[in-house]
Amino acid sequence: MLALASTSSGSTSSTATSSSAGAATYGTSAYYAYQSVATTPGATVTEASVMAVKVTKILGLVSAVTAEASEAMRGNKETGVAGSAGGVKVAGSSGSQHRASAWMRVSMGAIDNATSNQEWNGQSYLTMVGADYKFNNTFCAGLGLSYSRLNARTEFNNGHMRENTYGVNPYLIIVPHKNFNFEFVGGYSTSKSNDDRRWITTKESSAGTTNVDETFKSSPKRKAMFGGVFANLNNKVNKTSFNLQVGYIVMQSKVGAFNERATDAKYAGNAVNTPSNTFKAQTATGKILVSYQMTPSVAPFVTLHGQYDVKKANPVGFTAGNQAGYVVNRSAFGGGAGFSIKNEDALSGSLQFDYTKRGQLSTYVTGLRFHYGF
Repeated sequence: MLALASTSSGSTSSTATSSSAGAATYGTSAYYAYQSVATTPGATVTEASVMAVKVTKILGLVSAVTAEASEAMRGNKETGVAGSAGGVKVAGSSGSQHRASAWMRVSMGAIDNATSNQEWNGQSYLTMVGADYKFNNTFCAGLGLSYSRLNARTEFNNGHMRENTYGVNPYLIIVPHKNFNFEFVGGYSTSKSNDDRRWITTKESSAGTTNVDETFKSSPKRKAMFGGVFANLNNKVNKTSFNLQVGYIVMQSKVGAFNERATDAKYAGNAVNTPSNTFKAQTATGKILVSYQMTPSVAPFVTLHGQYDVKKANPVGFTAGNQAGYVVNRSAFGGGAGFSIKNEDALSGSLQFDYTKRGQLSTYVTGLRFHYGF
């Protein structure tokens, strides 16, 4: 669940040149440094920005698993306030008496990282399904499963990333008061990629100038995990509902060691052998959601949100003019809008559009959610 999900992306093209393929060498500050970003596999260069996008994925999960579960647990027709994804119970509903529920969330989005020398972009698709059980009006536990597909273009090395990710996410909701709840969410995911990069350069020798256009392929694997705690404060004034959410996420992603394969055997010496690297981050989040009960069944809503990386560890740096290594802002801001629909006590859903900006990294997500109690 932690990894971006994506499909589609296009063909590379490229005129960028690099003077040497650059074997990896150890740097002086515990960094594993590469001679050039352009001759480094995409899985290594992009991971810091992928970690930032994962925060958005996690917040999508939080919205999916709590929007109706916490709402159903209130059991009071006077407290039909917005859940974390805008879910609002119809007027007169007395709070779901269903002990169990199932949900699905599908999303598609676009990611664009315009950071100089690290440009990459792609589209994403993600499917999550889950179920939960309400033990009483205070405790609810559940489990979510996910599949995601990433197909992105790494412009800095004229390559592509194609990644399949499978994840599992347990969660626990505690509602000590009708207007306040805690959400504990965790996750583990495993990913496998089929990546490539295109090396275009010229070589001078006694025989003259040789034009090189070579493609290197690799199959990196990732294992990622996270844990998060979120607190929601809900209130309602007439037909307007308010939700204030603050949270803290701890996560890490390990990219295992992998070797590139040259298309032409004579360039095998220019393929990069990459050691394992572990990326870590701790992120504080905040969100404000306001919804309005326009009809007994429809409630449009708007959101504003922000994130800040309290701690982060990106273990990879680069030499040859890129000493700063990764350039990913610690803070991010964004917002969105959508609406929720509930025609009966058991069935509900929502549609939401969201945008997040983190420096030169932009993420656009459209999410559709369904929930059914039984």
